Amino acid sequence: METRNFDVRSVDTETRTVEGIAVPYGETIDLGGVYERFERGAFGDPTGVKLFYDHKEPIGIVEKTEDTEGGFVIKARISKTPRGDEVYTLLRDGVLNKFSVGFVPVNDRMEDDVIVRTKADLKEVSVVAFPAYTNADVALVRSADTTNSKELENMSNDIEAQEVADRVTDLERRFATYGETKPADNGLDIRSAGDFVKGLQTGSTRDKVKTYNRAFTGMTTVDGNVQPAWVSSNIRLVQENRDVLNLFSKEGLPASGNSVEYLTLGTATGTVGEQANEGDDLGYLEVTLTDATAPVKTYGGYTSLSRQAIERSGTPLLSTAFEHMVRQYAKATNAAVRSALVAGTGYQTATLAAGTGAGWMSLVIEADALIHDNGFGSEAEFVLMSKDVYATVATLVDSAGRPLFDINGDGSNTIGNVTRKRKGNIAGLPIVVDASLAANSVYVGSSDALKVWEQAGAPFRLEDENIINLTKDFSLYGYMAVGITNAKSIVKCDVDLV
Repeated sequence: METRNFDVRSVDTETRTVEGIAVPYGETIDLGGVYERFERGAFGDPTGVKLFYDHKEPIGIVEKTEDTEGGFVIKARISKTPRGDEVYTLLRDGVLNKFSVGFVPVNDRMEDDVIVRTKADLKEVSVVAFPAYTNADVALVRSADTTNSKELENMSNDIEAQEVADRVTDLERRFATYGETKPADNGLDIRSAGDFVKGLQTGSTRDKVKTYNRAFTGMTTVDGNVQPAWVSSNIRLVQENRDVLNLFSKEGLPASGNSVEYLTLGTATGTVGEQANEGDDLGYLEVTLTDATAPVKTYGGYTSLSRQAIERSGTPLLSTAFEHMVRQYAKATNAAVRSALVAGTGYQTATLAAGTGAGWMSLVIEADALIHDNGFGSEAEFVLMSKDVYATVATLVDSAGRPLFDINGDGSNTIGNVTRKRKGNIAGLPIVVDASLAANSVYVGSSDALKVWEQAGAPFRLEDENIINLTKDFSLYGYMAVGITNAKSIVKCDVDLV
């Protein structure tokens, strides 16, 4: 069974279900030199699909699937089990924010070196930590305490039985296709980034460069290997330091060119309505699109390490240097997206009428309505704010001095929740705090407002010529472009707290 991963973008708290795009259509990704995309209708109308945690433990069941133009949409219910409760809490708090699917390929075709999945058997959808695809997400997570306990017990039993059956089916498929040619990623035996750099200097790991590039850009269980912990850790470092970038849609950078061409949504006139009489003209709807380009820029840096340090020091020194550069790359690319957001024009605006709970609720509701009514079908997905605004919001109290944002988790007398890690939600929209935003900054937006095109695997481009010939200077780099694709999906809020 193969797996692919997808982003989680927003969390709500009404009923105990999780919804979103499990598989995006038309998006090509680089799996370490092997390119893949899914065609609409590839999964048909599957039944018996389970919700898992990290492809290992069942936590619920997929209740509904829908094939849409944007991708394969699922709605799943999270079981009220210890692991289900834990995963739900992590989803709600934004700690876990990715989807992954496990599937068995059935029919494929090749188009210009891209494997196009035309038919696949969907086995399970998992909540995981790291993405491969970027335009699939959990759109909504709701909580409810009304599920019948007997139903949950039966659901749990069904999941366990189905898991056994699925594992048997997968083993049968593996034996049946044992002689088929599979991509082989052997030798993932390096324990740290330091060991990797040291091995390149001595020549012992030169033949493993392609294998480890694949480990960074995307692996599947059919490869027969588990992604090494140090690779996963460094990918996580990138994601953890890009709160703003992670809010918006992302695609792989084209293989060539110094700029990316894209279309921005402008205006829409007319309406779609009922045909008055057979043969009458339909209502006219005009949408204006504008050509735009985003320059491809290089983000990276290097550090100087003496030959003696590489050859004679313990690997923690090299690993620490590697991880520091990874963090700096993440922060630099996050800053680039932040700058593009702040410099953008054409945003809708809303004003905070009063610094009270009611005032903040009105602001968010107004911003959500502006995006819904004018953003070409978009929906508000997040509230991005500066740290001073978060400090003000988190300490709001009612007339009796009680907090208006839930800190203890009891959910009483609140309009949202906050955590010490500067996360939370207001009126159901996730709060994201960026410490580098200017004071009094608040944006309510949708992920389709901006798009990021980034080189696959960036900044992890482990190549002989970039490391072996640089035994003193060690660098990490990546190419990225940023463009505003739908200005109507962002509301810039005036919340002067002075």
